[in-house]
Amino acid sequence: MHSNQDLKYVFVSISKLSSRFKIRKYFTAMPDSSLLSLIAAGGAALFGLNGALGLTLKHHFFKNNYLNSACNNIVSSKAKYTSIFSIACTAVIFYCLVLFILILGIYNDEIHIIFLNTVTIVALLASGYYAYKMFFRLRVICIGCIRVHLANLMMSFAMLFYNLQ
Repeated sequence: MHSNQDLKYVFVSISKLSSRFKIRKYFTAMPDSSLLSLIAAGGAALFGLNGALGLTLKHHFFKNNYLNSACNNIVSSKAKYTSIFSIACTAVIFYCLVLFILILGIYNDEIHIIFLNTVTIVALLASGYYAYKMFFRLRVICIGCIRVHLANLMMSFAMLFYNLQ
């Protein structure tokens, strides 16, 4: 269960983010769209982190329970590891990095947009490659993998809308 301290921390973080973009105290119109775009990018990163953690737990701790699943075919393919981590572990590290950059930007009053744009483009390219591999090479459909690909797509659209401002 969440304590009041955790909820206070979340509220303070959101209020610092809104003050970062100089939103008026009493506004009659919608808040700045760049703020909403960054909140959407953070939400997509949380969505992707949840999916990547689920895939990591499924493949590393419960792999004997899901032997004939479509996702098991993807994991047992030749290129399941990118260096010493599996693809799902790399995705967990990526989403934690994106969330860390966004939260750090709240407290420093400066968000490194160039770095966020770069990692978003790399994530979108990786999602495209693995979606191609999943659909056309292996001919399987993995719902957990599609969830992570959709999170990358949502995050890239949020960053695109931020950059259009």
